[in-house]
Amino acid sequence: MNQEQIEALHVRIPVKERLPPFSNIEKGKKQSKILKKILSFLPFLNWLPKYKWKEDLKYDIIAGLTVGIMVVPQGMAYASLAGIPPVYGLYASFFAPIIYTFFGTSKHISVGVFAVGSMMVGNVKLRFAPDDIERTWYENGTLRKGISRVLGEVDFGFEYNAMDLLSSLTLTVGIVQIIMALFRLGFITTYMTDQLLSGFTTGSACHVLMSQLNKILGVPMPRHSGVGMLLRMLGDIILEIPNTNLTTFALSLCSLTFLIISHTFIGPYFKRKFSFPLPFELVLVIITTLCSQIFDINEKNDVKIVKYVPIGIPEPSLPNIIFVPYLIADAISIAIICYMFVVSMGMLFAKKHGYRTDPTQEMYALGFMNLFGSLFPVYPSGASLSRSSVCEMNGVRTQLVNFFICAVLLVVILWLGPFLEPLPLVKNTLFLVFI
Repeated sequence: MNQEQIEALHVRIPVKERLPPFSNIEKGKKQSKILKKILSFLPFLNWLPKYKWKEDLKYDIIAGLTVGIMVVPQGMAYASLAGIPPVYGLYASFFAPIIYTFFGTSKHISVGVFAVGSMMVGNVKLRFAPDDIERTWYENGTLRKGISRVLGEVDFGFEYNAMDLLSSLTLTVGIVQIIMALFRLGFITTYMTDQLLSGFTTGSACHVLMSQLNKILGVPMPRHSGVGMLLRMLGDIILEIPNTNLTTFALSLCSLTFLIISHTFIGPYFKRKFSFPLPFELVLVIITTLCSQIFDINEKNDVKIVKYVPIGIPEPSLPNIIFVPYLIADAISIAIICYMFVVSMGMLFAKKHGYRTDPTQEMYALGFMNLFGSLFPVYPSGASLSRSSVCEMNGVRTQLVNFFICAVLLVVILWLGPFLEPLPLVKNTLFLVFI
């Protein structure tokens, strides 16, 4: 018998048709590595197929609607910290969660605008696109008003508005975060000790409180920066106390008292009786807006209100890259701060609920959030401590909660915006101080 007959008799594969030893195993390993990389880069492919619709959906809906209601006044308040019209806080808080749902690894954090990031953005705006100064003077016994144009520290040679600048800042922050992710700089989380985060959060809270006290009193206050900023701000506020707008101050006290009593006494009692909390923030928004409209406190008592809220989602446009070289230093610091807030809270909730977050993937998620957001008039996004805590307290199960948050914001942006125009800005300020 020859070799071919032996092979046929024993149904053996000819030598030249045989695969190398362990080839299937090696091929399977390569496929599993590729699949693992895809799942790690697109986390939603991992959790979405396993989603328990009957068990988890109700928790994500309740938390999403609660946080969505909370984002409306809070987002508008944070925009005031950045020195821009309130509606841009809603835009930034709308686009960011959509992208994070697909790329983020934390189930509990609420992404969008936040206080510290808004203050840092406000400092950038102050340097490059300061507000014009309104002057009043008497001429021949007649009161006259005029606007003095204030130039930024760089003359770009063309006219631009603040959102043109901040969209470019958002683009730059996104690029920095993507570069950080490519170089796997997630190791910096090792140096985020509890003491560091506590000190950082406390300092941030002091800055937020001090920056909003003048709005509670209804008095103007110039912006400050650099060493001793808080002391200079405190000095300005003390000097302006005799000029306090009594209507604004009374509205501040009433609103703050309502929030304290609601969250301290009514909220816990209601939550024991039912499976979802009462939206006290929404109640306060409705009450103060109605009072403002009925009593016309803007004209009669000089209380500042939101005024104009445009309807509809803004059209996308490419940011102006001419600004980018001048914004790199600010973008690096903002990118790191945004990342610190997201990762620190994500790690805290992950440890509490027994799952893992990927620090490098969080960098990618933030980078894509800001790159996509830069196509619209928004500013850089991170994570909000207060909103994330509300998400966690309401039993969030997955990142799907972000779609329900965005649904609430979409309704406001498309239809309900004009109803918020009489909303007093002092009420928005109290959400920064209290929440």
